[in-house]
Amino acid sequence: MKKTTGLLIILLTFVLRMNAQSLTENEIVGTWSVLQINVLTKLPDEQKKTIDRLKEAFLRSKFEFNADHTFVFDFELEKLKIANGYWKYNDWNKSFVIQDQKDKDTNDWKLMEIFTKKDGDKIVFQLRDIFVELVMNKDF
Repeated sequence: MKKTTGLLIILLTFVLRMNAQSLTENEIVGTWSVLQINVLTKLPDEQKKTIDRLKEAFLRSKFEFNADHTFVFDFELEKLKIANGYWKYNDWNKSFVIQDQKDKDTNDWKLMEIFTKKDGDKIVFQLRDIFVELVMNKDF
């Protein structure tokens, strides 16, 4: 019984810490720019030039989370730009799911999923699908 109670307390503490580190729906609203990019996996040498170009593009990008849940990802690479997006909060895993406006009422398709965390005075967006972490600045 003591083991179960102890394990439950540890798990609850971990869950509460994770919730405290995530941004809320109100906190995400605004325009965000990238200050720093961290690659979360080791890449082969032939992919390093590609990731360096992506890093430069991310540093010039903007993420716009509007209060009406519309979303714009201003990115210089046309294939990755999102002009007519929709964002919603996934309470289950504490992430922000980005979809096309036409898909907003479904859970079938996502363009991007952003996990957020507060790391001291830094706000970090994790794009786990592409193994990248972005240190962000809220412009307004």
